Amino acid sequence: MVQALWPGRFTWVLHMASRLKFTCMLIGVLGILEGCAGASVSVPTRFPVPLVQKVPLVVGMHLPDELTNYTFVQDLGQEGEFSIDLGDAQRTMFENLFTGMFNGIELVDDPSLPHEGIAGVLVPHISELQFSTPDQTRSDYFEVWIRYQFQLYSRDGQLLGEWPLTAYGKANTQNFGLSTTEPTLQAAALAACRDAMAFFTLQFRSIPAVQNWLAAELLGGST
Repeated sequence: MVQALWPGRFTWVLHMASRLKFTCMLIGVLGILEGCAGASVSVPTRFPVPLVQKVPLVVGMHLPDELTNYTFVQDLGQEGEFSIDLGDAQRTMFENLFTGMFNGIELVDDPSLPHEGIAGVLVPHISELQFSTPDQTRSDYFEVWIRYQFQLYSRDGQLLGEWPLTAYGKANTQNFGLSTTEPTLQAAALAACRDAMAFFTLQFRSIPAVQNWLAAELLGGST
């Protein structure tokens, strides 16, 4: 009786081994496809208005086309092509930031021209973006670095100064279920933008060019 059972059991073992081999091959193929998929994300326009002590001035805001159309694209070979669209979010981001920081803001087409009714013009630029994937860092995190460059113009259209600001954001793939790449990269880029807003509010009054401008506008009584 025992010997009679062995042929069937042997066939069953072969069947299970074949299924296991197929499953492992399928997992491997899916892993390769996922690794090559890359990602294409747009930063959402969800930004808070900072609750800070306002500078009692009305300022102009000039948003260059290269800022509002900014998209970063990088091909990482086997990991695929990654695209991060920041442009759509920049208008809302800076409108909310400057609304929270100043008594009023006005959109300006050309910061180098004289303007009445405003104390100066702020112009943000994106000079560089970098990001890293979990495969690169051997971690569960996507990380994004954005380097901004800000310019400050006087009410007469003179460039008073410029300064850099580097922002950082990261997001954990474990927080995004099965589909981890696109939502995690998007969350990391959004976190970097919000970090830029927070850092700007903390850094702004310590910039030498800004200090001189504020002294002239507020203490000089030219507003």
